[in-house]
Amino acid sequence: MSVSIHQNVVSGPEEEPIPAHLSYGQFLFDKLKSGGDKIAQICAESGRSVSFRDILQNSVNLATALLEIGLKKGDVVALSCENRFEFTVTSLAVLYCGGTLSTLNVTYSPGEISHLLAITKPKFIFTSPITAQNVYDCCKDLAHVEKLVLFGEYDVVPAVFYNDLVKKQINIDDFTLVDVNGAEDVAAVMCSSGTTGLPKGVMLTHVNFLTLSAHMKYYLETSKKRKKHEVNTALSLIPWFHAYGFITTLAIMSLHIEVVFLMRFEEEQFLETIQKYKINMTTIVPPLAVFLAKHPLVLKYDLTSLNEVWCGAAPLSREIQSAITQRTGIQYIRQGYGLTEVTMACCVDLTNGEKIGSCGTPAPGMKIKVVDIETGQKLGPNKEGELWIKSPLRMKGYMGDRAASDALIDRDGYVQTGDIGYYDNDGFFYIVDRLKELIKYKGFQVAPAELEALLLRMSGIADCGVVGLPDELAGELPIAFVVLQPNAKLSESDIVKYIHDKVSPAKRLRGGVIFVDEIPKNPSGKILRRELRKKLSSVKKSKL
Repeated sequence: MSVSIHQNVVSGPEEEPIPAHLSYGQFLFDKLKSGGDKIAQICAESGRSVSFRDILQNSVNLATALLEIGLKKGDVVALSCENRFEFTVTSLAVLYCGGTLSTLNVTYSPGEISHLLAITKPKFIFTSPITAQNVYDCCKDLAHVEKLVLFGEYDVVPAVFYNDLVKKQINIDDFTLVDVNGAEDVAAVMCSSGTTGLPKGVMLTHVNFLTLSAHMKYYLETSKKRKKHEVNTALSLIPWFHAYGFITTLAIMSLHIEVVFLMRFEEEQFLETIQKYKINMTTIVPPLAVFLAKHPLVLKYDLTSLNEVWCGAAPLSREIQSAITQRTGIQYIRQGYGLTEVTMACCVDLTNGEKIGSCGTPAPGMKIKVVDIETGQKLGPNKEGELWIKSPLRMKGYMGDRAASDALIDRDGYVQTGDIGYYDNDGFFYIVDRLKELIKYKGFQVAPAELEALLLRMSGIADCGVVGLPDELAGELPIAFVVLQPNAKLSESDIVKYIHDKVSPAKRLRGGVIFVDEIPKNPSGKILRRELRKKLSSVKKSKL
């Protein structure tokens, strides 16, 4: 991907602008129609499949029913469920109606659900049985919620059944989508990760999604041409309620690639699905990459059909990338970088491994600068600072929080990402850590991700997370939470010495090591460091 560097600003190739009036719903409607009877989605757990025509028919049926019961342009419809056929149909129907889709994480607590319902004020809420009780408890007394719609066949909570809304068959050729202003009208409100507090509702327009779909097509076609392979079948495991899963799945479907999906991650099911369906492409997060690099079960399956594996949501070390290639025969794990506030994909590595460890160069139309976190000055190559991004993919804002939106974006239109990284002389970016997650040891900044990458290279460690242990003299001491592989015999002193020999004094594990059964993470794979910090109250340390 062509890139230029001018006055310490790295720019991607020129953007082909999307006409402002276009509708993302119309774009997907047309793609489904042209897909015809080709298989569009397969549920790996059940083996059930649906065609593009099936999805189109059901989404038109549902859109018509929603209009009949009072959905109007601009109304918000919330959706809380796991990956399932109804998720796609509901999303499409809301877009056809000119509504705004709000996706809710199925693992949210009642407090988090109530917080988002207060922000988005949905008119209708769609939910599946696994999250229905929580959603019902949070919305039953809200005047703005007119209907709760339930997937499935069982009366879990008082609700309208989805199956009743889609049963009336509508002539697709007689259906007309509601007109939208693509540049201004919000297609969806996607939640920020919420790792540092309550999640925010990121407003993304129709043009945001159309632009991202064009970028995804560009990335995939460029990669296929360079590597001379085809992508016919993709595996979707990332939760669709998360922007990463939602955007990539619809973009891949719009290219008429068959999508096999999983409702949840289970080790054998995941590997069996890749082998059985000869999956060519998948998107993963770093915990899955660590699984592929280290778990003994992986070697029992044939994963060589995979020729496009894209990893995002958090930094992935070059050691894990290399280990996956050596163990599985998968040529190269392609890293990307993005954030919901800039419609996800800001950088993608389209090389064949020449820049391992990099998340790539800026997307079309994107400008990225690295800013010194102390002085605010733009930095040159190979100097770490905070990434600031200017892009046509920038969000419209946070719903109901104008102050937070204004605080995030500077007068030149750059979004402050909160991510620490740098670019090399060729304009390739490398993410080091989150700004708010940096450990401060005696004034030195320590990146947890750097220590985690080193720990994962150590034989016997299956997973890990590093945080700062508060200390009166030093400020914070790096401390590691470690999950051992089965039968591993590592001690705390073994691990502390291993790190001691590889890093500068400020980065040593002076807080020690705590052995745990698992590392808490959100659905997109980010370590929930606040959960790890809660475990620190009983820790008394250590040697400075």
